[in-house]
Amino acid sequence: MTQTQPLIRTVALARRYPMGKTFVDALRGVDVQIQRGELVALVGPSGSGKSTLLHLVGGLVRPTSGEVWVGDLELGRSSDRDLVAYRRDRLGFVFQNFNLMPILSAVENVEIPLMLANIAPRVRRERALALLTQLGLGQRALHRPSELSGGEQQRVAIARALVNHPQLILADEPTGNLDSTTGKEIMRLLQNLIREEGLTLLLVTHDMQVAQYADRIIYLRDGCVQRIERVAHPNGVVTL
Repeated sequence: MTQTQPLIRTVALARRYPMGKTFVDALRGVDVQIQRGELVALVGPSGSGKSTLLHLVGGLVRPTSGEVWVGDLELGRSSDRDLVAYRRDRLGFVFQNFNLMPILSAVENVEIPLMLANIAPRVRRERALALLTQLGLGQRALHRPSELSGGEQQRVAIARALVNHPQLILADEPTGNLDSTTGKEIMRLLQNLIREEGLTLLLVTHDMQVAQYADRIIYLRDGCVQRIERVAHPNGVVTL
C-alpha cells in the first residue's frame, strides 16, 4: 500500500461529555492516521472511546478539542451545512441494528441516500438494483425487512452504504446481531468490497475474530490509544 496523505488524521483529539455536575472524558488526546484503502478495526472495552471516535470521524459530534481531518476537511471547524454534505456525499454508514425502514422494500431502502442527493428516480432504481444484485439479493429487492433474514438485512444496509459511491465506510458492530457464520459472511463481503472498490473502512467491534479481518487494529482504553497492531493476512485475505 502506498503511503500517501492519510484519508483520516486526528491530532490530539478529545471529546468530553457532561454527566451531572461533572464531565466524562470519552477521548483524550488521540492521534491516529488511516490510509486510503485500509480496513481498520477499533476495539476496546465498553467506555474505551471507540464509538466516540467513530462518531467524530462521521461528523456526528464535534470534538471538545483537537482536530479530526478526513481528506482536506477538518470536521471540528466545519459548518453544519458542510457536515451534512460530507455525510451525504463522502460517507456510508453500516449499523449493528441495520436501521432499515420497515415499510420500505429492500430496493427502496437502498435508494434513500440517492433521494437525499436528488438523484432522478430511474437512476436511483437502476443503481440500487445493480448493487442488490451484486450482493446476491436481486431476487429479494421487493421484499420488506421483516421478510429478510438478519444477514440479508445487513446486505441491504451495506448496499445502502455503498450506493452513493462514498470514499469512507463507517461500521458500528456490523456483525453484532448476527450468528457467527453469517457474521463471517458479512465480514468477507465487506473485506472484498473494500479491496475491489478501493474504499476505506473504519470498523468498531468487540469481537476479536471480526477485528482479524482488518489491516490494522487500534486498541483503545479509557479514551486513549493503548496500542496499534498490524494484522498479517495470508494471501491478502482472512479466511476465519
